[in-house]
Amino acid sequence: MRNVPLGIVVDGNKILMVHRRFPPVLWGPPGGFSENDESLYDTVEREVYEESGVTCEAVEVIGEYDAFDSHLILVACKYISGDLRCSYESTNVGWFDIHDLPKPMCPPKDIFQKALETINK
Repeated sequence: MRNVPLGIVVDGNKILMVHRRFPPVLWGPPGGFSENDESLYDTVEREVYEESGVTCEAVEVIGEYDAFDSHLILVACKYISGDLRCSYESTNVGWFDIHDLPKPMCPPKDIFQKALETINK
């Protein structure tokens, strides 16, 4: 299994989500594989920007989750700036209220709630 860091970006009560173009085709936080000797947080911040146009600050690892033959490392991130845009890897990107997250999605909703609580504490 490969490690895949994902950035759960929080802005107030909103969560940044991307709809993936390639399998698994679902909604989730932006993320991907590290390049060279890139740190976990650097990977998350780069992938969030590449996939959504959003600049963020990676704050804390809040969980790990195995799915789709990958080991997801979930990182709570604070929104800094940026205008939303899709990348070649996505068909849609948006901010969603924690109580109205799109489906199908991965990881489970409780990890998004944990990111919200981590960033807003």
